[in-house]
Amino acid sequence: MKGTSLKVLTTAALSLTLLAGCGSNSDSGSTDNKASDTGTSTDTAQTQTADGPSWKIDTSPFTFSQYFYGNWASNYLWKDQYAMKLATEKTGVTIDRKLATGNDEDYLNTMIASGDLPDTIMLDWNNPAVTKLINNGMVYSMDELMDKYAPELKEMLDPDMVKYHSIDGKLWYLPNNYETADRLTSGVPITPIRPWFIRSDIYTAIGSPKIESTDDLMNALKAAKEKFPDVNPVGVEFFDVAKNGFQGSLSMDFLIDSFSPHLLEEQVKDDQQILTYPMRNKGFIDAFRYMSQLSRNGLFDPQLLIYKQEQYQEKLYGAQYAVASNYMNNIYADFNPKIESTVGADKKYQVIGGLKANGQDPRYPASRLMGWQGFFITKSAKNPERIIRWAEYAWSDEGQMDFRYGKEGETYDLVDGIPTFKPEIRDMMLKDNSGWYAKYGFQASTLMWRSGKLWDAAAARDFKEDQPEQYAAAQLLEKYNYDKYSLGMDNLEPDGSSAEGVINAKVKDLWNKTIPKLILSKDDAEFDSIYNDFVGQMDQVGAEKVEKVMYQRHLADLEKKGVK
Repeated sequence: MKGTSLKVLTTAALSLTLLAGCGSNSDSGSTDNKASDTGTSTDTAQTQTADGPSWKIDTSPFTFSQYFYGNWASNYLWKDQYAMKLATEKTGVTIDRKLATGNDEDYLNTMIASGDLPDTIMLDWNNPAVTKLINNGMVYSMDELMDKYAPELKEMLDPDMVKYHSIDGKLWYLPNNYETADRLTSGVPITPIRPWFIRSDIYTAIGSPKIESTDDLMNALKAAKEKFPDVNPVGVEFFDVAKNGFQGSLSMDFLIDSFSPHLLEEQVKDDQQILTYPMRNKGFIDAFRYMSQLSRNGLFDPQLLIYKQEQYQEKLYGAQYAVASNYMNNIYADFNPKIESTVGADKKYQVIGGLKANGQDPRYPASRLMGWQGFFITKSAKNPERIIRWAEYAWSDEGQMDFRYGKEGETYDLVDGIPTFKPEIRDMMLKDNSGWYAKYGFQASTLMWRSGKLWDAAAARDFKEDQPEQYAAAQLLEKYNYDKYSLGMDNLEPDGSSAEGVINAKVKDLWNKTIPKLILSKDDAEFDSIYNDFVGQMDQVGAEKVEKVMYQRHLADLEKKGVK
């Protein structure tokens, strides 16, 4: 999810809630794992060599390079954080993790075109560049390396995950955050959108009005501007179609799911055998019309259209917006604690409930994650054997506990058989999340997130106990969730190297350039003119060819999921 996005789920850096809240995959056990010592059952036994897991064969000092697609991810860089040092202490491995300088897409494409690749890449598994890497023979298949060097790892992997993510019968990457079917009913409540929040003191000052519809929100923002003219009325995350999808900004989902609550179903046109771009949907476009109305009323700062995520976050840390949007855990675990300690507890943000638009309740398309970024091993790797064995450690129960909790007795204790951070570490996590990341690096070291009964149970317990405000907010929004898994709407865009992929890139670029024009339009007539021009250009470059391919990929997604 996954700025601090979880694309999908992920855009902003992935939140603690999301990371710890994965569903229960088949857990892999190890005789070295504390879960085994406490009697926690595992579904898949880890086969060991005579001397133990294969990653223990060689623990001499070894460094491999890694490019992480997401220049916002400074928390994930290896420095001297606790979790990173623990991983090196056990395995001998250090990761030289790098971020793009400048635009991620340009950086990645230049790297691929030149053939100058790092040893490993962390890249969204459905990024169009994945096809280039595979078709150009630039990455190893996981099967090839696991069969030769780490058969134990192969036995740990969830069969459904392997089936879904295999391409031409081979698994080319290990996907982070693939969740199994029980995710929607277990663990931490899912909040699939970036909610909108209102500053508590401003909400009180304007009379704590009900905010149950988009009209209510508009009126509340007008009142906030009148009473607090020096505060920006609305704050939303950065706009970039290439990174965030067709909604442009991840903050737009909150409005889109209000104005077009049945968007996903409405995109499928079985009679025409096409799956339409969301930009053809009236409700989807009405969400952008609403943003334009905010702008016309002086409630939206045009600078937000060009802000980088860091600029937006800087203002959000200072509580400089009356209403702001971000991933829920970022607000409650990061921004609110910082706001409380620097500008005052009364200026913290509280969630706005689901918004009705045109009399309709919103619907949030929640689902277990099909994965976030994939871990790729490139043909440039000096020692792929050592890397795949390190991946075995990272995927194992032992590796998962190391990068989530550290050492038992030192950073955590088992309470009723469930890991619990030492009080001082837990306190820092809740009050200074950024400092906690910088010091401990938990959940940021290996980037090999997977579910497991032990830490999933801990996440559900801790979320309710440590974040009662966020837990209540999640419950408030959860009632609008629906399971989109069976709709077959994952991984729809055509391969970037195909003719349709080229057209799709043109459509995305056109839409990216159109969004600011729509939002800054002076009236509905100008809005409609800009929109109609866009549709004409989209059709001219061949959008319907892409829509036909997306329909076929929709059918393929249904088949992979076993949905009739």
